[in-house]
Amino acid sequence: MKTHLKILSFVLISVILSTGLHNLCYAQEKEKGLEIRALLLGAPDSEDLQLFNKFIREALPEEGVNVLVVRFRYKYQFESYPELADEGALSKKEVKQILQACKDAGVKLIPKMNFLGHQSSGTKVSPLLTEYPEFDETLHFEPPDPYVWPNEHDFYCKSYCPSHPDLHKVLFSLMDELIEVCEADAFHVGMDEVFYLADSKCPRCSGRDKAELYAEEVTRLFNHLKGKNITMWMWGDRFLDGKTTGLGMWQASMNNTYKAIDLVPKDIMICDWHYNEAPPTPAYFALKGFNVLACPYTDADVALSQLEHINQVRNSSNKQIATRLKGVFHTSWSNAKGFIQAYYGEDVKENDKNCAECFKKLFSEIRNNSDK
Repeated sequence: MKTHLKILSFVLISVILSTGLHNLCYAQEKEKGLEIRALLLGAPDSEDLQLFNKFIREALPEEGVNVLVVRFRYKYQFESYPELADEGALSKKEVKQILQACKDAGVKLIPKMNFLGHQSSGTKVSPLLTEYPEFDETLHFEPPDPYVWPNEHDFYCKSYCPSHPDLHKVLFSLMDELIEVCEADAFHVGMDEVFYLADSKCPRCSGRDKAELYAEEVTRLFNHLKGKNITMWMWGDRFLDGKTTGLGMWQASMNNTYKAIDLVPKDIMICDWHYNEAPPTPAYFALKGFNVLACPYTDADVALSQLEHINQVRNSSNKQIATRLKGVFHTSWSNAKGFIQAYYGEDVKENDKNCAECFKKLFSEIRNNSDK
């Protein structure tokens, strides 16, 4: 009997010690700080390349940025489809210079394009739909000229038709080129603010369920990237129910695409952007099984609230949930030069000033937290 008690005591002590060590190791892991501390910038103009690369080498390590997402869209001289290169497109040599600056700074480079939605801006239609109008989901409709928002047509921006049989051969080639030139292990596909989907006049998509159609396109892009061992990043707004949450049509969905959240692979990095408030949606995505980043813009108070939420969930949840909250991803939507000039204190547009100031305050707080 005494022998059995000794054995049982040994087992219990072993379990307690192993559990304690596990929790200690995890606590230490959490104390290391956020795994991803990312910044989004637009691809620079050629004449601003030196300034751009200087900023990467000098400012990003100082601030603690470890991932730079560059918003290329069609601003690259594609070899597979040269007709899709937008005005001022960067050459392979120029992108390699950006890549080298990132390597020098210890920063991972991730390319970004806009897929599905955002195929026009104002009256300007993207090269994809200009060169291949058959890919247009709303070919019958042209953006109002002059363009203003709001407008009588409630038109924001065009989408491509995800059901066109010839579309993805083109998209995959563009993705592959950017992945190769950036030596990337992740790719941001956009997919935000998709308002035109399953249009009633589209011969392929009319009558389709919008959530299913959206999920199919997400999965298509995901599968292509997964086959190359590339992590897919995307915006999360179309996965949120705008009516139930009160978040509305911009930072969430009012056309039922939110149901797609249960129809897509979970191995996706969700970029959860909110610019005027800090709802607890990162926790929602983590509970759904996704990795997630909180994404601010110009409001420093919102950014700090988002950071606080990320840290609270990480510190109060079990490892399975906590480790899905990967960090923060500060966004910038102006010309890269404007953001960089604002960062260095030059006199620029108010929006650029606010964006740069928000970035500085957010990353200062991240550094302060990591020092505690």
